[in-house]
Amino acid sequence: MILCLVVTLSATSASAKRNPDANRDGVLRILAIGNSFSDDGMEHLPKLLKNMGIENVELSRLYVAGCSLQRHYEFYEQDKSPYLFYRSEAGVNKWVRSENMSLKEALEMGEWDIITLQQASGYSGKYESYQPYVEKLAAIIRQAQPKAHLAWHMTWAYGTQSKHGDFPKYGRDQQQMYNEIRSTVQQMLADCDCFDYVIPTGTAIQMLRQTPANNTPKDLTRDGYHLGYGVGRYAAACVWYESLIKPFTHKSMVGNGLFVLCGDQYADRYIAAYCQQAAAMVVKKPFEVRPIKSVYRLATKPLDNIYFAMDHNRMEKDKDGYLNEVKPFIQRVLGQSPKANIIEEVISNSSK
Repeated sequence: MILCLVVTLSATSASAKRNPDANRDGVLRILAIGNSFSDDGMEHLPKLLKNMGIENVELSRLYVAGCSLQRHYEFYEQDKSPYLFYRSEAGVNKWVRSENMSLKEALEMGEWDIITLQQASGYSGKYESYQPYVEKLAAIIRQAQPKAHLAWHMTWAYGTQSKHGDFPKYGRDQQQMYNEIRSTVQQMLADCDCFDYVIPTGTAIQMLRQTPANNTPKDLTRDGYHLGYGVGRYAAACVWYESLIKPFTHKSMVGNGLFVLCGDQYADRYIAAYCQQAAAMVVKKPFEVRPIKSVYRLATKPLDNIYFAMDHNRMEKDKDGYLNEVKPFIQRVLGQSPKANIIEEVISNSSK
């Protein structure tokens, strides 16, 4: 049976002009061409799919640290193989890593349904850095994968006290950086009529920074710019799912039972509800930072499946201390959903 990939887009995002029926074999196949920010966005997606019982989505990502659009293009032109390649097979829902991959090799790995691009974070709000590379890469992808949909990953502004070397480009002002990212992406989408999806992670993170989910001055990051292993990455996974996978499954991630107990800020029942709400809201209006209303009902609704994503590093260093720390949270979740199916798995807080 062939399933249809239906593209639903906001009026503020790119307009889809290609046939949305890209899927051919009942499996949605997504490839991200990116860097550490796409790693942050996708890291928890296999866990989310497993929690939701979704077994027909394949995920892959190409990684080079800090890689810009220009470097991706140059790697392709020079036929270099600098990428780490992560793949999560449909139904397995677990990342497997390989090395020395090229962009050309990845594009030749069967037929991709969605391929994502993004700019390096420090240049994400500087339009002059996008051209001509975004259009050149889009042309390369179109030639190799004429049936694939292109998606743009909108990244996030840095934390308020970030020490990142590119933060001065934005006056060391988080709001200014977000505004410049937003306007740049909007301009790029208007000028480059090639993107069918927007993944508005940057808007979702900015919204969550105005809620109890925030941890000033890190602002949902672990170091001022990369997303936190717990809440930050969980929120991004919700946005990626709602933007790219929901149109295929017709099943929202709102109400999912994945809880990420990693890093220094956990995606617990209450905070996870804020992340889910933010993801659902930004897909409808990708460039509007709006207040998130009460999540009490969502945070107390009984769950069918619960997945506790544990912190492998903490387990290795101090298992007893870590388990004592997370035990009260786990008990609260289980107390609210006594009939839920429990999935417990120890995972690393970083795939690298």
